[in-house]
Amino acid sequence: MKNHAFTIRLKDEAAAEKYIALHREVWPEIVGPGGALDTIGVRKLQIFYIDPLTLFMYVEAEDHFEPVHDFLRANDLHPKVQEWDDIMHTDGGLLERHPGNDGKLNWAPMRRIHHVDFTNTLPDLDAV
Repeated sequence: MKNHAFTIRLKDEAAAEKYIALHREVWPEIVGPGGALDTIGVRKLQIFYIDPLTLFMYVEAEDHFEPVHDFLRANDLHPKVQEWDDIMHTDGGLLERHPGNDGKLNWAPMRRIHHVDFTNTLPDLDAV
């Protein structure tokens, strides 16, 4: 199991309210059993919000999960997944890239710099 962290910004306060409301009932084609996230290997996903207008996403996924490839592949698994992604990211969408993120994903990957693990289940920092 691998873990990943990402960040992105919300466009404005109205976008933040809509984003939070939409995430109270994410569509089953995305988060349901056999949905896109399950299919690409995501096992746990949490999104956190902090002012001003910043999101942090933590993902635990199967070892084969590769964020750039698999998140982009998820959009092709079902039209509702692409529709959800368009609501989030296309012109007039709710999210905007973090300054300096010129990668393939809209969400900027974050680098882990510290961890404490009394369960010995997290990979070493060098292995991440």
